[in-house]
Formats: sequence, structure tokens, C-alpha cells
Amino acid sequence: MSSPTATSTRKPAVEPPPLRRDRTVLGWALGEAVSSIGDQIWLVALAYAAVQLGSPALAGVVLASIALPRAGLMLLGGVVTDRFEARELMLWSNVLRVLILLGALVAYEAWGVSAALLITVGVLFGVADAFYRPASQALPRQLVRKEELSRLAGIRQLLIRIAMLVGAPVGGLVMTLFGLRGAIIADAVSFAVIAVVLVQVRPRWARERAHGGSLWADMRAGFGYLARTSHVRSLVIALSGLNVFVSPVVVVGVALRADQEGWNAAGLGLLTGAIGAGAGLGTLLAIVWPQRRPVLAALFLLAAQAVALALAGAGGYAMTLVLMVVVGLTAGLASPMLAGAFQSTVGEKYLGRTSAVVSITDSALAPLTLTAFGLLAAQLGVSVTIAAYGLAFLLLILFLGTQREARDVRLTGARE
Repeated sequence: MSSPTATSTRKPAVEPPPLRRDRTVLGWALGEAVSSIGDQIWLVALAYAAVQLGSPALAGVVLASIALPRAGLMLLGGVVTDRFEARELMLWSNVLRVLILLGALVAYEAWGVSAALLITVGVLFGVADAFYRPASQALPRQLVRKEELSRLAGIRQLLIRIAMLVGAPVGGLVMTLFGLRGAIIADAVSFAVIAVVLVQVRPRWARERAHGGSLWADMRAGFGYLARTSHVRSLVIALSGLNVFVSPVVVVGVALRADQEGWNAAGLGLLTGAIGAGAGLGTLLAIVWPQRRPVLAALFLLAAQAVALALAGAGGYAMTLVLMVVVGLTAGLASPMLAGAFQSTVGEKYLGRTSAVVSITDSALAPLTLTAFGLLAAQLGVSVTIAAYGLAFLLLILFLGTQREARDVRLTGARE
């Protein structure tokens, strides 16, 4: 059987310039970053306002009001994405969020802040996000050549990383200076910005659409596609594994080690910062160093990451710091490669549904693996649990390396 190749003979409606000179696509990526800053401002505002109203438990309920409808409707969002134009879904999702925030502002001015207001806005945001996310993963296929999808994924990831670093402290500052009213306005402006940008974006390639007899039929067809398409299934597993095995170690395991070893909060902050710095550098390298065989390169990188994770439970502070840089660097390199390979090889009419499965898997499995890590650490010790997660991740990567169709995915025009 021949290996899957990410090529297309179709001609774009408009011949795009190279990505480095593509103002439309780069403007869209920058607009997404502005929107992400707004998201971070709003999340900080929601959590802070909820705590001020009652208790930390209320803050958890408010944040869950976003996550639950988003997870519950994500598959539907994927189905709708595959039936309709992705750009239009993204545009109307952002317009809806602006209207939600304007309604929230009116309610706030009339009755003040309340748990009902925060939860209602959270639920509506979750619904809008369930349709926006799958569409945002399908649109790049229509904007740039397939060999530039990994580079675009890297640019988007880098800008969003920066936005998340900037957005949280800005959110705290906005709440301090202007209160919830200021946070609502700032978030509405960020969504208006990306909506205006999306008006200017025009797909260059047409995308094949799903055309089942019903939404339910399309949903079943999406699962059937995953079941019979081994290389796409392997990519879904690889993308999900990044959060299932890596996040528990870097979020919980490193914090537990810092507490046990007496590295204090400053030491823990430096370790966390090392991961972020490594990831940023890795993403920059992925942008300027696209790979012709991105999945194979990503699997080598993730194998090195798995070894670094397994060793993170042993050794002193200096060794752990170096290992965290390695974890961040390999993640920053591998993630755009896998994202680009995913977007270029998934069947066009299944992009929304398959992207939704990845998002749901992350949302559902990540909390379970975090909980499992804590339980295992209590029974076996932190170092043993860290090593177990790292080795389990390594075994997964080695298994994926045996899947020839996924391993041999190629992007034309990229370097060997």
C-alpha cells in the first residue's frame, strides 16, 4: 500500500502568496491572538467575580458552565462545520459572542453582578465555542498550500502562547482598574476585532462538504471514517497523548517534587517558565524548519520528550530544569508538525468532525489522567509515578511509530 501523501491537484480560486508575505492569513492569525487575550481577560474576570460573590466552589461552577456545553456540543459543531462554510461559522460565532457580551453589559448595568448572570454567559459562550473550534481547525486547509499548514499551525500556536501569557495579567489589571464592566467591554472588543478580520478572509480552495441524510448520519459517518482510516486515527491518538501523559507530569508532578524537595514557589515558577520558554523556542524552530515527513520527525521528538518526562522524577534541581527545557522544546517542535499533518491529511469533509473528536478527547481524558496521577503518587510516590507516565508515553510513541501510513505522511515542498 502506498503511503499517504499530502498533495492536491486542485487549483485555488486565488493563487496565494508565500505565507511569510500573506497579509490576509497572518492578519487572521494575529486577530486570533487578540481574541485569545480577550478570552483570558474574561476567564480571569469570571473567576474573580464568582469568588467575590460567594466561594471558590462558585468559581468552579461558573468555569464549568463554559466547559460542559462546549464538550457536549463539540461533535455537533464538527458535523455542522463539515456541512457548511467554516469561515462563516467562525464569523457568526464571534458576532454571537459580541451580542452575548453586550447583553451581559446591559444586565450588569441594570441588576449588577450575579451568579445567574455569570453562569448564563458561561453557558452561551460554551455553545458558541463548540461551533467555533472545529471550524477554526478546518479553515486553514482552505487558506494556504498544504506544505505550509505546519508553518501556519506554528505561527498560530506561538501567537496564542504569547496571548495567554499576556492575557491573564492584563485581565487582573482590567478587573482591578475597571471591574467586570471593563472586562466585558475588553472581551467584546476582542471578538469584534476577529469578526472584522474574518470579513476580509476569503477561502482560496473550495472544501468538500458532508452531505448525509441527517446530522446524526453525518456524526456516525465521522466515527466510521476514524475507524477505517488508520493514519488519521494514529494522529488523533498522538495529539491526545500530548495532554494525557505530559500535562499530569508538568502540572502536578513537578509541583509535588518542588514541594518535597523544598524548591519553593520561585523554584517551581522557574521550572514552569523553562517549559514555556522551551516551547516558544521549539515553535519558532518549527516555523522556520518545516519537515517533509512531519509525523516521523514529531515521533522522534516525542520519544525524546517521553524519556525526559520519565527522568523528571529523579535528580536534583539543575537536572530537572534542563529536562523541563527539553520537554518544552520538543513539545513546541512536535505540536505544529502534528497539527499540520492532521490538517493536511484528514479527508476534507471530515475535518470538522475529526477535530471535534481531538478536542473532546483532550477535555475528557485530561482531568481523568490528572486525578489518576494524584492517586498513584499518593500510593507509589511522586518519582515512581512520574517515571510510569513517561514510560507509558514512550510506549505509545513506539506503537505509533509502527503505524506505517501515519509515519510516512509527507508534505510537499518542505525539507527532508
